Amino acid sequence: MKKLFMFVVLLGGFGVRAQTCEGGLYLNPQVIRGEGSAQADVSSRELIEFVRPSGLPLLPVVNIKDVQDVLGAIKRPVPPCWVYGNPVAGLSSGYRPVSVNVDPIQSAVLILSDVGKVKDAKPVELQALSPAEQTRILTKLKTTACLGIKSGATTALVKAEKLCGEVVEVAPQQGLGQNFLPTKAAFQWQANKWVGLVTRLSSARSATMQNQFGTDERVHFAQLLIVPTSGSSWGYGLYVHPGVASEPIRKVSGLFASMKNPNAALLRALDLGGKYEFSLPSEVDTKAMIKTLAIGS
Repeated sequence: MKKLFMFVVLLGGFGVRAQTCEGGLYLNPQVIRGEGSAQADVSSRELIEFVRPSGLPLLPVVNIKDVQDVLGAIKRPVPPCWVYGNPVAGLSSGYRPVSVNVDPIQSAVLILSDVGKVKDAKPVELQALSPAEQTRILTKLKTTACLGIKSGATTALVKAEKLCGEVVEVAPQQGLGQNFLPTKAAFQWQANKWVGLVTRLSSARSATMQNQFGTDERVHFAQLLIVPTSGSSWGYGLYVHPGVASEPIRKVSGLFASMKNPNAALLRALDLGGKYEFSLPSEVDTKAMIKTLAIGS
């Protein structure tokens, strides 16, 4: 944690002011979802056209898929001027958040647990069970491997709270993204071996094994359990290099704050649902989010 704050201070100090920056990094939601290059390109164009009126540098805008891409880019002689992505990518850069979707993301572990009697049963939330059963599940979860998308905010929340014995981070690639995790979990599940997958709480609540297949056909009788995280995350947002002028920052913040009725393509590009609220996080809120996501630790 101390190293991260030292890095932020250095970005604002005399050592970096001599540098220029160019373009930006985009944690493309379509890449995270495992969509093809055509879908990713559409989202890139939507983001670029949305921020263009602000005057932010737009050459080049590079699609990225994880924090390692961010850390590599900011070490270049000419680093990116901005990052648009989830708080894991944005805050790991050390850049300043200027407009983030503060509508909270609640994470959860969906557990494929013991063989039950009901086929394709609906998931049961931890709080609906007896205290003794909750303790049993949480204890066993600490010895269970959970699958999560690499550098995802939901994954970071679960890792920070140490809910699982191990979090296996799956690198997104074409055809393999967040939506593939239930399939991957189904193939790893065995009657005597629990498997967890990390997702948003809303997605966990609607989960089913109905259309899944695995090495053991009894996976359709696996009892699904939901263990939510206690913390929540911001959504996507914009983070800027200290060398960016104040006027483009003011304009782009206004674009996000005044956005109304965006089309479906822009919603996908900005990783927004039906509800969103962009604002400038305070320094206190930023430090709290760094702690919640265990960034830099």
